[in-house]
Amino acid sequence: MLDELILMEIYPAREEPIPGVTAGMLLEKVNLKEKVLVSGEQLLRVVKERDPELLVTMGAGDINQFVAPLKEWFLRI
Repeated sequence: MLDELILMEIYPAREEPIPGVTAGMLLEKVNLKEKVLVSGEQLLRVVKERDPELLVTMGAGDINQFVAPLKEWFLRI
């Protein structure tokens, strides 16, 4: 179960992008009241504003650059 979704833009890895498939399109399909699309620059600020009890990150590519700052913030609270 998911209470809230913070989604970042999606990028193809080694495959060609699927026409029409974007993070915005995926966000529209998610049946949640609390959902937002953010950039990398916005991510940490948005997470802090929401002050979650649990945060799950999932992704590939450069998503790992956000794990250390998020972990550091969680360890402080």
